Amino acid sequence: MTGTLDGHKTLVWSFMGNSRMYQALRDYGNRIDTVGIFSFEIDISGTITETGTDVSSLAPYRARWPHIKWLLTCMNHGYPEIFTALRNNTNGAKTRFLSELIRIMQKYPWCAGVDIDLEKGGGFENRAAANQLFADIYAAVKSYSINKIVNIDLPGMTGIQGSVGGENWCVYADLNPFYDTVAIMSYGMAWAGSAPAPVSPRSWLVGIYNYAVTAFNPASKLYMGFPAYGWNWRIYDTPANMGVTYRGESHTYYAAKNWMLGVYNFTEDTPNNTQPYIPWLAYWDNYEMCPWALPHVYDYSTGWDATVINQPLVKETYNRRNYLTAYEKWQSVTFGNIIIDRDGVPDLATGSVTLSGDHVNLIEGGYAIYDFNIPSDGVYDIGVHILFPNWGANSITLRLDGGAVVTLTDNRLWLPYWRKRFWRIGYDGVNLSSGSHRLTVTGVDGTQFHGFKVCDDFSESPTAGDAVFSLSPRSFKDVNGDMVSPYEGFKLTTEALRRNPDSALIWYDDFRDYRGSLYSSYFTVLNGEWDVWNDPGDYSNRPYSQLEGFGRVALAYSGFGDIHIRARIAFPQNGSGKAGVFCGNVFLCINIDAQRLELYQDSVLLGSYAAAYEKTPDSSLRYNPNLYTVAMRIRGNRCRVYSGTNDNLRFTATITPVSGQYAGIRSDNRIVSDLLRVGDAWTYEPYEAFDVVMPDGSTKSFGRILRSGVTWDNEFNVFTVNSDVEESTTRAETISMDYDFFHSNLLEIPNNADYTAKVIPKDINVWISRLFLGDSDGFSILYYQDVNSMVYWGNQAAYRWGLRGIAIWSLGQEDL
Repeated sequence: MTGTLDGHKTLVWSFMGNSRMYQALRDYGNRIDTVGIFSFEIDISGTITETGTDVSSLAPYRARWPHIKWLLTCMNHGYPEIFTALRNNTNGAKTRFLSELIRIMQKYPWCAGVDIDLEKGGGFENRAAANQLFADIYAAVKSYSINKIVNIDLPGMTGIQGSVGGENWCVYADLNPFYDTVAIMSYGMAWAGSAPAPVSPRSWLVGIYNYAVTAFNPASKLYMGFPAYGWNWRIYDTPANMGVTYRGESHTYYAAKNWMLGVYNFTEDTPNNTQPYIPWLAYWDNYEMCPWALPHVYDYSTGWDATVINQPLVKETYNRRNYLTAYEKWQSVTFGNIIIDRDGVPDLATGSVTLSGDHVNLIEGGYAIYDFNIPSDGVYDIGVHILFPNWGANSITLRLDGGAVVTLTDNRLWLPYWRKRFWRIGYDGVNLSSGSHRLTVTGVDGTQFHGFKVCDDFSESPTAGDAVFSLSPRSFKDVNGDMVSPYEGFKLTTEALRRNPDSALIWYDDFRDYRGSLYSSYFTVLNGEWDVWNDPGDYSNRPYSQLEGFGRVALAYSGFGDIHIRARIAFPQNGSGKAGVFCGNVFLCINIDAQRLELYQDSVLLGSYAAAYEKTPDSSLRYNPNLYTVAMRIRGNRCRVYSGTNDNLRFTATITPVSGQYAGIRSDNRIVSDLLRVGDAWTYEPYEAFDVVMPDGSTKSFGRILRSGVTWDNEFNVFTVNSDVEESTTRAETISMDYDFFHSNLLEIPNNADYTAKVIPKDINVWISRLFLGDSDGFSILYYQDVNSMVYWGNQAAYRWGLRGIAIWSLGQEDL
């Protein structure tokens, strides 16, 4: 039988050239519709050279399976300079390439056509020229023979400009006229240098093909690209120490199977092969529909497996990953022996000071007076409990016994202390005699005094919490049936995700805490109309919400100048005009009509950046809006403009400095927004560092990046740039924004015992994902594909999306 069901046609490539590839062609050719002969390499001049699989070696299989369509795959091996030369016809490269296509089809007249595999085509700005290149390829082939097939291999896209690999030149719908069939290369989300994960995760595949079937017409011309291979990521040391570029090593199905059977270990190529050969259990992921394994891992824990979790560290989930993180720092306070413990209710109040529950609201010129008795002479600390509720209300003054005056202020606008009750040292090591004493308190209008403690040892510091994990390594049975342990000892690897620093936080609002309208204590509507919409179907305490309206809405403070301000906005179906963020007369906006990001001071356009912006249909505005992020950083007479989810710097402009101004969101017409964030223009909060207390009791610090040209605030672990530069220029190290691995030294601890490890974040927004206790000789995370994976996704391609079939990369790697 050589026929296949509709939706189950198979395209494969002859990349491997190994014995299993030829075996598959010989024994299973009846299940193959099309073969891309992966042998035609394009260079920067447009010349095609034959390499890889010898075309003549395929002759027996062409004879055996006459139904197979054999395409000549022309590839640039991912070299962007080759794609650019073809696209721009540099030195006639495109012209030569088109003639080379005719030449190879003439050389192999039995071919069914060509397969065009061009990768690394760059950004959206290359869209038109790339479209023309594919149009010219299609025209050239069809001019030679109308019966020759043009198959094109395209990157995985989840929407316009929706590439994870920077291939935003590709707009699926644009290419509809220029192919007979299409294979989407929807493999490689996980790769040698990425965090361990399925090669083609479900979320990515679903996103790609939900979009693709709306763009390609008809979908029955489309192949789902699917990997036959997997990756084994070594996670016991850094790549540099292991002498490799990346952790990952590509594995065929049979190589992965050998790990499960105990055929391989990590030391067999070394002079002293010390690691036992152990068969390993493969787990089946019933969501991703693929197997995975943990070779030579003796115990592991997810973030949620922690036996003790101290706040503000909390449990979170993203893409089914259960991790721990802290969104803020809390104040950790100790007092030693407490002699006097008073709340904020005074013995006497003067002026306009008002009592509110257990605290007083201070008014400048008024006083709150507290009398207390010390039982014995001594040296004491006095810690005071205060709240600075607004940017301008940031100072209180203490007077002890009519003498020593202390003024406490904090001009650092960032959280965690701002708008929260916190403790500060009022008097450090003050001599107090036994008997009566008086503390007199006054403050800037709006400040609050919540009490004080007289003690013998006051200290305070910010904390992001900690978590304790239990680990219980046990012996395994090797291929000989013997119970075995690591030869030398263990290593503990912590899997964590770090993020790029962000501006030290002044205000963060996702509008979930309002019901219908904004609070006047937080916001002021300068003009227009603004309300808050709350999702009526979300019954949580903080339902998804959107600020909606037009005009200008600002934070209720008119003292802003240097600022970092960011918002996420969407334009409704009938939206028009400009919308974005402002500080004083500086306005950064998306001009939906002009399809540009624009910066104005008053009415003067200072700079712009062309991009694609789409309005949101009314039916999607609440639950699936097209949200766009814009941000600006003002420092004196310089304004930097950013956009996109990764805050990409678009341009810098010179402005007239602003000070003493309102800041917020501005729009000509109705928009919605689900985020407003304001930060310090010069100071950054890093999201990178944590400590681990190891099973042997030692402590190791991880993640902190060396920086130059900055000044650290060691109390809050934030840093300020010393000059007007981008934060990224202060460090040589990049942050992958993907899960990474941090390794202990050798742990010479016995097997078959119970241990604990403690993770202590030093920064917020570090995701603590998993801990792995493995053999110091080597351990890994292995993901691969088997026949069950292929059957499942093949059926999804056919019956969920109505595609032509699957395109397997590549023949000879799969489970036969």
